[in-house]
Amino acid sequence: MAIESFPIPSLDRPFGVHLWPHFSRAFELVAGYPADEFKFVVGTTPMSTLRETSIFVAVYYTIIFGGREVMRNRAPFKLRSLFLVHNFYLTAISAILLALYIEELVPTVFRRGIFYAICHRDGGWTNRLVVLYYVGEAFTPILHRPDAKASSVDILN
Repeated sequence: MAIESFPIPSLDRPFGVHLWPHFSRAFELVAGYPADEFKFVVGTTPMSTLRETSIFVAVYYTIIFGGREVMRNRAPFKLRSLFLVHNFYLTAISAILLALYIEELVPTVFRRGIFYAICHRDGGWTNRLVVLYYVGEAFTPILHRPDAKASSVDILN
């Protein structure tokens, strides 16, 4: 394979390849539709209303703090390998989201500036970024353990 056949990074493709189509296919496998068709609709999109978010938070904290109380006088489970896999999974998701953010923001920042990318309604508020914000904020916190001691992998998240 010749070196010329490898993709070359550019301003529009900071990693040499477009990552968004791969993400959109993975998103479609989970959501049932491509990421480009995502629309945040209050009452339809999961976790879009105060009621369902409040219920989720209450159940989440009940499990976390209830589990801690149940285990207070018991020997801890040996789950080191499970937590290593869990932390690797979180790190991989965070790295993928970071790469997608970079792919989406680098061209805008270099062509229009940081102010435009952050403050202008057409700059940093594209549908692709909305999808990334939603995935990053609505679903990755579900996997974090709030009462766990931070490990070196957790610090990277």
